[in-house]
Amino acid sequence: MTERPLISVVMLCYDHECYIAEALDGLLAQSYAPLDIIIVDDYSPDRSADIVTARLAGYPGNARFVRHAYNKGLLGARESGFRAARGAFVVDTCDDDVMKPDMVAEMVDAWQANNVSLVTANAEYIDAESRPLGRTVRDCDDPADDSFETLARDGANACCFGATIGVERAVYETFGMPPAHLANLDIMLPFYAYLLKGACFIRKPLLKYRIHGRNGSLSLMAERSDGLEKLRVLERIHYGHLAHAVTMLHELDRTATIVPERYAQLAPTIGPLLAIQTVERAKKLVATRKALWEAAQSGTGAGDRS
Repeated sequence: MTERPLISVVMLCYDHECYIAEALDGLLAQSYAPLDIIIVDDYSPDRSADIVTARLAGYPGNARFVRHAYNKGLLGARESGFRAARGAFVVDTCDDDVMKPDMVAEMVDAWQANNVSLVTANAEYIDAESRPLGRTVRDCDDPADDSFETLARDGANACCFGATIGVERAVYETFGMPPAHLANLDIMLPFYAYLLKGACFIRKPLLKYRIHGRNGSLSLMAERSDGLEKLRVLERIHYGHLAHAVTMLHELDRTATIVPERYAQLAPTIGPLLAIQTVERAKKLVATRKALWEAAQSGTGAGDRS
């Protein structure tokens, strides 16, 4: 039998003491072995660190707890986890979500079968009390578009879901973390992975993704808002995608030096698609700002303009 590779799982913790015990139960019950578990607490102001310490005290496996002396933010905490990871493949998760028992095993199978640099999976929504909400991030029956062309043209594809990202450590070693001003890795990590070997999406839900009042997802904020508030969220979304598009263009050019053989293969098709994305996102940002200005002038609170 071929020896199974060591897989790292990085769980980020910050100020979620009401959810973290359930998240730890899901992480520590993974069916895959061998696992290298790294839990990073980003200077939580609540009891999160105490709960982690108590839970790991009785865990017989390989688990390390990294506690920051100050808050480094989302990307800083993730970088601490990636630096500590020993496995060739790193699964990223958070302390308010719940991993299903075979999440790591199925992601590793997809990684090896498809020979890609990144894998993401579907997830089912749960509420703050862990009750199923009867929906998934993507329809399980519909084919998921996980092509590089779609990411380059539209700014996102099925692989751009940060809650279930598993990535080869080589991606981080080659490109580092995404620029801090982008504030997340949902889009740039898949982009980096496509510049290497590619990425794929698993339609089966492998995570319980928790919806609660402190979710940072702009798409969820847009769903819950209307009128002027929704326009402001859309403005942030369009600006974020535009910033990513510009960064992607820069990274594609840098690939000519880092991995010239991939650049020669990708540049003729991916470059023009990134240019299209940049122009289209700029148009949407301008249109949204125009709508915000008109709403402010009319004093209607945007009304039906959203």
